Amino acid sequence: MTAPNPGLRHQVIRIYKDLLYMGREYPQGYDYFRTRLHKAFASQRHLTDEAKIKQGIERAEYVKKGQSSDIAATWTNFHC
Repeated sequence: MTAPNPGLRHQVIRIYKDLLYMGREYPQGYDYFRTRLHKAFASQRHLTDEAKIKQGIERAEYVKKGQSSDIAATWTNFHC
């Protein structure tokens, strides 16, 4: 098994941190949001295909841009 592109790894970590930061204002509380976000990212940990990783990054960016809406509900809709 080869390691994913380090640049993609950096992007995933960056978007994860950005979403965590946004979660501070989540109505059900930061701990609730953080737990759900962690589960969503952890469920995709096995991905090694760069195209699939890029798709995940695009989904996360979509959620980030829609930050004024219900963040967790949007993220859950994309979570496989």
